[in-house]
Amino acid sequence: MNAELLEYCKKEIQNLLEKKLIRPSKSPWSCAAFYVNNAPEQERGVPRLVINYKPLNKALQWIRYPIPNKRDLLNRLYAAKVFSKFDMKSGFWQIQVAETDRYKTAF
Repeated sequence: MNAELLEYCKKEIQNLLEKKLIRPSKSPWSCAAFYVNNAPEQERGVPRLVINYKPLNKALQWIRYPIPNKRDLLNRLYAAKVFSKFDMKSGFWQIQVAETDRYKTAF
């Protein structure tokens, strides 16, 4: 990691800590974090933090939920009154993780 990217990383981690989106951890679980700087990130002018949870996915037992069929989804859309488009650049920070499982999300 070059010095410029390292400095950006430190600032971003500090910003996430201040916003209480992440917290210091001593978890036995830890997944690799890295930055992606593909075309969309270059267009925005900032790299994107990515956390590789693939090793965690392999270690955990999945709870399978049935996928709704197309007709059910269309019926739900038909009954909807409001449609909206949100900026989901960082939408994953809005997903609540149960307190009992947060130690698994360390990076």
